[in-house]
Amino acid sequence: MQHHILINIFAIFGVATAVIIICRFLNIRFIIGYLITGVLLSPNTSNLFANMEEVEVYAEIGIILLLFTIGLEFSFTNLKKIQRYVLGGGSAQVFFTIALTSVLIWLVMRPSWEESVFWGFLYALSSTAIVIKTLQDSNKIATPHGKFILAVLLFQDIMIVPLMLFTPIIAGVGDDLLTSLGWLLAKLVLMGGIAYSLARFVIPYLLKTVMKVQSQEVFLIALVFIVTGIALVTEQLGLSLALGAFIAGLIIAETDYNHMAISCFLPFRYVFMSFFFISMGMLLNYEIFMTDFGWIVFWTLFAFAVKAAAGILAVKVMGLEWKTALAVGFSIAQIGEFSFVLAQSGLQYELISANNYQIFLAVSIILMSVTPFVVTSAEKIYPLFEKLKTKHV
Repeated sequence: MQHHILINIFAIFGVATAVIIICRFLNIRFIIGYLITGVLLSPNTSNLFANMEEVEVYAEIGIILLLFTIGLEFSFTNLKKIQRYVLGGGSAQVFFTIALTSVLIWLVMRPSWEESVFWGFLYALSSTAIVIKTLQDSNKIATPHGKFILAVLLFQDIMIVPLMLFTPIIAGVGDDLLTSLGWLLAKLVLMGGIAYSLARFVIPYLLKTVMKVQSQEVFLIALVFIVTGIALVTEQLGLSLALGAFIAGLIIAETDYNHMAISCFLPFRYVFMSFFFISMGMLLNYEIFMTDFGWIVFWTLFAFAVKAAAGILAVKVMGLEWKTALAVGFSIAQIGEFSFVLAQSGLQYELISANNYQIFLAVSIILMSVTPFVVTSAEKIYPLFEKLKTKHV
């Protein structure tokens, strides 16, 4: 069993290294290289990973580690600084995306209202990892559109809690609607209470005690213990392990040891990111491009257009200028990491078919692949918009 795991790790990072080197020479973004690596190692492509459940475990580990590092860079304190954009712009973006997606999908495809709303849930989330990394790499995180994007992404990451709790409710699983909503509220209150208690009393005391040893290795081990512990608690509450890892990051970000935690995990950040995107590629069946290519193109354009429109509307609702609105709208017009967790819940509750899940993966991977190009070029959209407006006038 140990050799089996070692062979898998050897194959994943060996193929990834080769693909990334080729991508570097061809001037292709590394994220695309990770996704290509995943497709090459997919059980549908090679016999190395014959067990699809094993691949899903790798994907979950990847997203747990990735979202913990993202949570470390955010904090409730930072949230207060941009709370107007978070609450106003973030809620507007999520609401507009769910509403537009649900109505349009219902009009075009005529599925049940439950399926339509669930697709709205999936489209409401954008990629925190890719967008934030691209903004940081291009030094645009402090720009007006960069701050608004950060606020929207923060709100989306918080919204995963009610979205995940609402998924079984709209699927009709469990008790009646009022009882389910009651349980939803109870879980939210309980989770909030646990997070507050841990952040206020338990975690600071634990880390303070650990720091007395004056060992970075022990500090790192304690962090892993905290992450896995909180992740398991959220799973027991009926939420995801990944969400727990993100909350753990937020809690540690509130302590006096947040900078040390970031410095400890920063070297591993890109390993976690690569592991997640490779895993996403492994879940994709490349044959879907041959059987449903037309639908993939349609839903890719549909998702991009709806998400861009919802983002632009959210910015304009907040009274900001068109330059910022266009840059924000186009920058967040992709599918997010948490959407994969939601999509797997949708499969479980039969809100999405296996074939549509594969189409969703293909669309997500395409949009994620073009995101770095779109984000870095987002500020160039407004001058083009102005030229077109002048011509028509």
